[in-house]
Amino acid sequence: MFKYYNANPKQLHVHDCTIRSISLATGRSWDSIYKELCEYARYHCVMPDDINSIDDYLNEHFEKIYYCDRGCNVSIRDFIASQPRGIYLITMSGHITCCIDGCIYDTFDPRDRFIWGIYKVRR
Repeated sequence: MFKYYNANPKQLHVHDCTIRSISLATGRSWDSIYKELCEYARYHCVMPDDINSIDDYLNEHFEKIYYCDRGCNVSIRDFIASQPRGIYLITMSGHITCCIDGCIYDTFDPRDRFIWGIYKVRR
């Protein structure tokens, strides 16, 4: 299942998928996640949307349950079918989304995209 979701405070469609997905998955505000990711990036002297920095942040804060860096062929749809319960952050090429109990919450439907990493979120 897919539900449109945009946590951006001004409902803008900007490159804030990391903030939106982590905010929803953790139950924290968009602003607090934005500030935390910016501070994390500043500490590491990179830009907040740096993919390596985001991966490091996810690895430090959540349980990685799946990772594939090349030739991945597991789609989000496949994952949802096999693991319908729980809260997950799912990374893919150029994007991250949030899955809660088998439903993808995002500004577009990414279910046919191939997964790079899956992180289980415990609130």
